[in-house]
Formats: sequence, structure tokens, C-alpha cells
Amino acid sequence: MNIIKLYDHELSGNCYKVRLLLSQLSLDFESIKIDVFKGENKKDFFKEINPAMKIPVINDDGLILNESNAILLYLCDKYKSKLVSNSIESRAKIYSWLIYNKTSVDPFLAKARAIKKFYPDDKQDLNELKYLKIEGIKSLNLIDNYLKTSNFFSSEYSVADIAMYPYIKLSYEGEIFLDEYENILKWIERVENTDKFKPIY
Repeated sequence: MNIIKLYDHELSGNCYKVRLLLSQLSLDFESIKIDVFKGENKKDFFKEINPAMKIPVINDDGLILNESNAILLYLCDKYKSKLVSNSIESRAKIYSWLIYNKTSVDPFLAKARAIKKFYPDDKQDLNELKYLKIEGIKSLNLIDNYLKTSNFFSSEYSVADIAMYPYIKLSYEGEIFLDEYENILKWIERVENTDKFKPIY
């Protein structure tokens, strides 16, 4: 029986995306912790796995793949998951949101979180943090407006929701708060009520 290896860290939102999907697809996997705080991602053994020195990475029966959103699509394609729709129109929407996630959501929310959660006070660039908050809030405004008329990012729960969830959920750790985003808060609740959902912490 094939067991997928996931090179992982429990505090990484991108790794969490993959863990959540693996759980919701009921796939067996082995989590192999790569302690990025100790620089394990920069050691030779890991550079051979992923020269970009980033997690997550999966090894699925010899196929090695990095980049969290690519991993989500691959797993759904290989294991015939309905979390990527059979409808070409719905798939197009999912692809669009997955790319928007990586250009306009995670870069701001995840970096703001990293600065406030993981950087010592004397290493925090407050001007950078201000910029990240401004740009992150722009994206949250767009998303909240979209979710006024849609329960999920596609016609039903999909990998687009899995991709969006962790860094939006954890945005408070970067001092970006969701109190005024009623539609996002309702969407978070819907995501957390999906089958086989696993909390991020």
C-alpha cells in the first residue's frame, strides 16, 4: 500500500493545506517534519528533494512535487476527487482563485503573520508590516464581497477553499482582524463544517 510522504511543519499554513486535503480524501500519509526554524530546509538532504528549499513537498510513490496549490490539484486529479469539479466552468473558477491566492492573499497575510508571530520585536519592519496590512485588507475586501453571493469559491466546496482557508483564518496573528468581514466569517464556519475537517491548531 502506497503511503504518501509529506515534508511538513505544523505551523506552516501551506503545509496545513496539504494535510487537510489528504485528510478529506482519506489518503494515508506520513508527515516528516522539516524544522525550518532550525534551517533543516537548507540542508543538503532536503535540497536534493526540493532545490527551492521550501515546504510542503510530497513524495507520492516516487513522484516528488512541491508548491502547495500544485500539490492540491495533483492529488485531486490522481485520486479522482470532486474537490476539483468536472465542470470546465467551475474548474476555471477554481484555477483563477488558486492563482489569486498565491499572488494577492498569501503573500500579504502569511508574511504579516510571520513578522508578528515569528520575528523578534527588534527585527520587525513596521513599514513593511503596514504595507502588508494594506494589501491584505484589499484582498479581504474583494473576497468578502465575492462571498456575499457564493457559499464557496466555486459552486461547491473545493480546493480553492482549502487554499484560501489557512492564512485567512490565521490573519489575526498578523494583526489583520476579520471582525468586519461577515461573509468571510460565515465562509470559515462552512469550511470548518465540511466532512473530515481537521483544525489548523
